[in-house]
Amino acid sequence: MQIDAHAHQISTSTQIVVGVHTLGIHPWELTLPFDRTEFDQKWAELIKRTDGVYAIGECGLDRVHENIATIEDQKYVLMKHFEEAAKRKIPLILHSVRTYSDVLEILKKIKFQQPVLLHAYGGNDHEMHELLKYPVYFSYGARLFNTDKRLLITPIDKLLLETGDQLDYTIADIYKKASESLGMDLDKLENILEKNFLTFFDKLDDISAADFIHDLNTRKTN
Repeated sequence: MQIDAHAHQISTSTQIVVGVHTLGIHPWELTLPFDRTEFDQKWAELIKRTDGVYAIGECGLDRVHENIATIEDQKYVLMKHFEEAAKRKIPLILHSVRTYSDVLEILKKIKFQQPVLLHAYGGNDHEMHELLKYPVYFSYGARLFNTDKRLLITPIDKLLLETGDQLDYTIADIYKKASESLGMDLDKLENILEKNFLTFFDKLDDISAADFIHDLNTRKTN
């Protein structure tokens, strides 16, 4: 089974689709002028949704994208997501652009117990070493066709693959590229990443795993 751990487009693969299987506010949505009171009202409405929410996100921090809330306001918003994920005891899917030091500071401070998916990971070796002190997973997608250096240093039990928001490569393309880069048989990679995915969502039991996968594939077509 090839699983797409972070998708914006619905396909025939088993996938976690942002906004379908998740709940959150992306930092790019925090447009100016940003008002915390208005955000709190929007957030209170958003978190009323409970059915079919398997992760909180995509949320996070971005120091590159222009015309969005300050990094301090972004942190304020991100903490709301961490709190909701902790309350529901579900994972969090994180967008981080040149903010891994900020993310590390937060993880150290709050001692978050749920898994965190660092989607489209772009940090350096030292940041990965520090992040691995926490319950984090690293996901890679189309960027593998430009560089696979981060993939090659990622612990195999902390690895997932994704399509993200691009349309040039399918999840099959990305799995094939990853298997070639790792020098690993495709079937073996699929088995490892399926286990990683189910571990990330705490669904290792055969019955719960089957129900979870079935519900993902059913819900995205509704």
